[in-house]
Amino acid sequence: MIVEEKVEGEESSFQAFCDGKSLIALPETRDYKRAFDGDKGPNTGGMGSFKGRANLLPFMTSETQEKEVEIVNKIFNLMKKQGTGNELRGVPYYVAFIHTAEGPKILENNSRPGDPEIINILPLLKDDFVDICFKMIEGNLTKAETYRKASVVTYKAPPSYGGYKDAFPDKVDREEIGKPVDLVGAYKLGKKLEEEIRIYPASMELRNNEAYALTSRTVAVVGIGDTIRDSRELSLKGINAIEGGALWARSDIASSEHIQKSVEHMEMLRRKSR
Repeated sequence: MIVEEKVEGEESSFQAFCDGKSLIALPETRDYKRAFDGDKGPNTGGMGSFKGRANLLPFMTSETQEKEVEIVNKIFNLMKKQGTGNELRGVPYYVAFIHTAEGPKILENNSRPGDPEIINILPLLKDDFVDICFKMIEGNLTKAETYRKASVVTYKAPPSYGGYKDAFPDKVDREEIGKPVDLVGAYKLGKKLEEEIRIYPASMELRNNEAYALTSRTVAVVGIGDTIRDSRELSLKGINAIEGGALWARSDIASSEHIQKSVEHMEMLRRKSR
């Protein structure tokens, strides 16, 4: 028998480092799975994500984050008691939570970092990530502090990804399909704004010293700022500096309108539960 429950709420991504003994919860992030603006179109691997200046997302409370940690620690402790002799190390938990009127519930649980959500966090770590990895291996990781900054990730993808070419045939420059992707402008911008923009090539390959898009998400741009709005503007600047390959991106990742809608939705759900 298959039992299904329709759950209404707002999603967050919980991630944690682990040294085999305990979990170090990382700042909360929000992923955008749907392909197109307005959360429309098919599900994808994630078209972008954001992290707020604080460790919470705008629609969350400290109590809901504490509940997430409690839920994941319960799973972790149960797995430790299985007696296999193996210890969980690395990023054993990337948990998609949905925040409902009754509190957070698990949608999915993965033993890996979130993509793209981990990209929001790694540039903000105060300690060298390699040092953190060694501490996880040695079993003595006690903390993983991040700078008090916001970050926004936006992906550019080829026209075949997410069904974009079929959904928006008039927006695709057919002559650009299959041509090299030019990252020079984005890298120049990243070098100029060294602490604010990062460029991460993804599904690409080099042919005769030129970069070409493959079939999945092509390149991610991270904007880092004091606010989500500042970070979003920086991410979009980097995205707009990438040319060629008929690449496309969502334009509403971490938009003020989308975030406010999430906040209002959670406030309505909490009122219902009282």
